Amino acid sequence: MAAFKFKHFEIIQEDNAMKVGTDSMVLGALINCQNRKVGLDVGAGTGVLSLMIAQNNSEISFDAIELDSLSAKECELNFTNSKWSDRLNAVGMDFLDFEAPAHYDLIISNPPFYQSTLVNDDPRKAKARHEDSLPMNDFVKKVSQLITEDGDFWIIIPAEDHKKWTQTCAQYGLHLVERNSIYGKEGGEVKRVVMAYSKTKILSEEFSFTIRNSKNEYSEEYKDLTEDFHFNVL
Repeated sequence: MAAFKFKHFEIIQEDNAMKVGTDSMVLGALINCQNRKVGLDVGAGTGVLSLMIAQNNSEISFDAIELDSLSAKECELNFTNSKWSDRLNAVGMDFLDFEAPAHYDLIISNPPFYQSTLVNDDPRKAKARHEDSLPMNDFVKKVSQLITEDGDFWIIIPAEDHKKWTQTCAQYGLHLVERNSIYGKEGGEVKRVVMAYSKTKILSEEFSFTIRNSKNEYSEEYKDLTEDFHFNVL
């Protein structure tokens, strides 16, 4: 069974509806997880985000929720095979039905954000990628119920959707704390936005960086961001 190798862990994704991609690498590397103790990964897929945070924070424990049963099994396997298996818990179920044992001071997600007009023919990929499987309003409402007063909620979304997410979060008392604009290529447009929300803080930092340079090679800033995770030198 082929595995996607990182420096300190491996990802099996043979049956996963969502493979490891740049979005996950960027989000996982940007998340500030300092002083966090209890995390929740929504739509965990392979479990890569939980594993990246576990690598960066030796004290945090994670519940990782995944709707797709085959993906959830691989997520559990990836956790079991890691050196942090005692701190990582894969849960195969719908997030909206999840009854949390406690509140979380860190909630993270690479959420399904494509609209229904772009539904994939593969039903498993459609659930993983399209908003119909986890409507934004319901998602944010649930997050607001599970997050601690000083906790952070981190997501990566298409750039054109960031105002809609911020407005929806505000309706449930979650305020924008940090915004990272991600350029796919030097000279191009912003493709993704990584954002952090909190109940008690307000926007304090804005950043931007570019994944690929004009030669279509990984930029130095992207290499620096992900160097602790990539198995091979980019």
